[in-house]
Amino acid sequence: MSKKHPLVKKVLIDSDQIKKRTKELASQISEYYRSQNINDNTVLLVGLLKGCIPFMAEFMNNFDYECDTDYMVMSSYQGGTKADGNPKIVLDLNSNLKGRHILILEDVIDSGLTLDFVKRYFYNRQAADVKIVTLIDKPMKRKVDLQPDWSGFEIGDEFLIGFGLDYQERLRNLPYVASCDVSKLKDWKW
Repeated sequence: MSKKHPLVKKVLIDSDQIKKRTKELASQISEYYRSQNINDNTVLLVGLLKGCIPFMAEFMNNFDYECDTDYMVMSSYQGGTKADGNPKIVLDLNSNLKGRHILILEDVIDSGLTLDFVKRYFYNRQAADVKIVTLIDKPMKRKVDLQPDWSGFEIGDEFLIGFGLDYQERLRNLPYVASCDVSKLKDWKW
């Protein structure tokens, strides 16, 4: 999908910007972990599916530190454009977290409720350390005191699509991050 989708109001972050910033983040975070005293010199990268997939793939291609990966599916959206405020585990990790250093990779942080839940859940499973990197941060939407340790871009209160961000499970494959023309959603026919 290289041409602009009809539901795109405006491309906010193009593919080149995403690649450049993700490479910078991977470099910074690699340096951070090299400076830590980690027992097995391995960090566990945890992707929150499904939105993390493009960001996590791009990040891993540039991450220069020993890692293994696991994935988790959380739900806080009920198919619309707003979170319902009740994070739920749909699919849990397979990894033992005891004593592990964990880096959560997320596509976007809005209210922070899901990541706050996940971070506390990981510490309850005896993780040694939990850090968060997000491609997009929306701090004005925060409902809890949670800040990512690293973020790619800060964006205002817009409904986003593309590069992992979806509307009803679609449009994740757009190669950019865009604001969605929500005025078209009511009558939109797939």
